[in-house]
Amino acid sequence: MAEQKESSVLFSLKELMSLEENRIREEEDAKKRAAEAEVQARAEAERRAREEEEGRLRAEEERRRQDEMRRKMEEAQIEAAKHAEIEKRKLEEQHRLQMEALAHQQRHEKEIAVVNATKRKGIHPGVLAAIGVALLSAVIAVVFFVAIKPAQEAKEAVTKAQTLAASDDPSSWTEAESLLGIARKNDPTNKDIGPIQDKIKAKRDKVEADKLAKQKELEDRLKKLQGDLKEANDLLANAKTDAEKQAAMDKINKTKTAIAGAAAPKAETKKVCPPGVPLCN
Repeated sequence: MAEQKESSVLFSLKELMSLEENRIREEEDAKKRAAEAEVQARAEAERRAREEEEGRLRAEEERRRQDEMRRKMEEAQIEAAKHAEIEKRKLEEQHRLQMEALAHQQRHEKEIAVVNATKRKGIHPGVLAAIGVALLSAVIAVVFFVAIKPAQEAKEAVTKAQTLAASDDPSSWTEAESLLGIARKNDPTNKDIGPIQDKIKAKRDKVEADKLAKQKELEDRLKKLQGDLKEANDLLANAKTDAEKQAAMDKINKTKTAIAGAAAPKAETKKVCPPGVPLCN
């Protein structure tokens, strides 16, 4: 009986140990599965984040590409419109000159017919020569005032505008643009007008960009100084000794002086005119 009881106890212990081992094994398997699931979930989250970031970058690149394409198309349209306007004015000017030349030719033919008719009636050859010289002088004068003189005036205006455009004074750029308007009116086909206008525009854009940058820098500096002033006021409010109060007051006064100096408008620089520009000032 004792041996059977001992065997039964041993069997029960073995069963308990087997159950405990199974429980421990199941817990370890569960922890392993949980760890693997966590790693997989983290990897999946990282993959989704990476795909979302790549998608965002692709969308941003596509947006930039579309903007660049749109900008180039707008620039091409503007350039085409400018070229078409120049060609239109050129054709109009050529047509006007042709019509004036035709009118002068018709008047000249009428004058020649009158001279021939008069010659048949016995007019002195010297009178006929004088009439011919007068007609030739009139034609030369018309050609000069209609074609040659406007082109010369346009060239002179472009030369002066080029000198003014080289200045760093915006008022000189305004004078240059006025001269370019005169040049365009007298000679729409002048090829030097466009580059000078582009140069003036680039200078104006740079001045505006520098102005905005300085304004931003001033705002940032004032913001920092205001933060320093608040910090100094907090130090003064929390100061316990006279030395701490004095240090806080010194910092407050120094910061206020810096704010006043940064906010004060700067004196305008004196205008310096480039040499050889009579319209300056």
